[in-house]
Amino acid sequence: MRWLRNMSLGRRMLMVLLVPSLVFAFVLGALFLYQSNRDLDQATLARGQAIVSFLGPAAEYVLVSGNPVALEALMARALEQAEVAAVAFYDAEGEVLGRAGEALSGLPAAVRATSGDEVVVDVGAGRLRFAAAVLSGAPEVVDYPSPSMAGRAERLGWVQVELDTSARDAAKRRVLLTVGGVALLAFAGAVVMALRLARSVGEPVASLVQAVRRMAAGDLQARVPAQSASEELRALESGFNAMAESIADNQRTLQARIDAATAQLVHQARHDPLTGLPNRRAFEESIEHAVAIHRRAGDVLTLLFLDLDHFKAVNDTCGHGAGDRLLCELARLLRARLRVEDQVFRLGGDEFAVILRGCSRADAHLIASALCEAVGGFAFDCAGQTFRVGASVGLARMEGEIHDVEAMMQAADQACYEAKREGRGRVIEYRRPQA
Repeated sequence: MRWLRNMSLGRRMLMVLLVPSLVFAFVLGALFLYQSNRDLDQATLARGQAIVSFLGPAAEYVLVSGNPVALEALMARALEQAEVAAVAFYDAEGEVLGRAGEALSGLPAAVRATSGDEVVVDVGAGRLRFAAAVLSGAPEVVDYPSPSMAGRAERLGWVQVELDTSARDAAKRRVLLTVGGVALLAFAGAVVMALRLARSVGEPVASLVQAVRRMAAGDLQARVPAQSASEELRALESGFNAMAESIADNQRTLQARIDAATAQLVHQARHDPLTGLPNRRAFEESIEHAVAIHRRAGDVLTLLFLDLDHFKAVNDTCGHGAGDRLLCELARLLRARLRVEDQVFRLGGDEFAVILRGCSRADAHLIASALCEAVGGFAFDCAGQTFRVGASVGLARMEGEIHDVEAMMQAADQACYEAKREGRGRVIEYRRPQA
């Protein structure tokens, strides 16, 4: 039954509806056809027996008298009956006395063997033959009844009638055609109803199945038209659409949360959580990118390393919370003193880095000095005390022997160290040591 399991719902419904209808129409038509043919056969038999039974008594006088005129008249009357094709009379020896209509075969042996008034029926090609003995009843003497004579009758001959069954056969064919036509119309109506029912149920269900498969494949816009004729199917379609819309909304909300979380993670991975400035990782990527642009386009690149002076005193006196607040305020200060195209980074602790692009040596010194002065002039109040921190700035430019990222970072770091060693609160540009 695998083939049945593999069939669609609509085809299954079509089979369930059509097979019983076909069987019912076939059985009902067969029963009606059988009953109709049986009634026609019985009516033909009854008619033939009635005609023979009538001709037997009517022929008694004719056979006794031997009057040919009366015999001809009797046969003419018999032929006038519907469906009578031939009639014949025989004497007691089986010799033909008279014959009318289409040719009849001789008297059957089974008829000769009968001695009573029963009717013998024989079936021929397209004919039904009925034969019976013609008897004469013995005269009953009322005054002197004789037991030996009572109930005795003399056989005078036989009468035989053939009925043409073509009309009956034509009637059977008409019945067959009628029954077949009615059954065909009934089956056609059942087919139309089954198709409509299968389509009204199968197509919406198939549409739902297709939509579910599309959703399983990731298409969250899969919907079905809620226009089925059945109220239950419309409710199912509307419910599916509502469920699909809810799933799509949840998916959109979840995706938005994922995107926001991803963006937050990306931001956190590249930014300092305290000051919000880009962190060391972002600095390394940015300096690599800036060096690549310098090599390709010849852009002048300057790197500043900035290290705060006297920052430890704030942490030791007011605690690390105060130190964190100071770092945040200084980060905003540095960002405000830079051009739009410049970048400032927190490398960790109290160390910052600044990338200047398209900046001459003089302009780079002016910007570095401005940063140094802004930090040195910033007053930080905490626990009733005012703290002033300074900044030592190391400056390195990508020129001469400085031609890669590592060399430039080492140069800026060394210049910053020189600025601290020479008294802090100043800007020192890296100079190649003299041989």
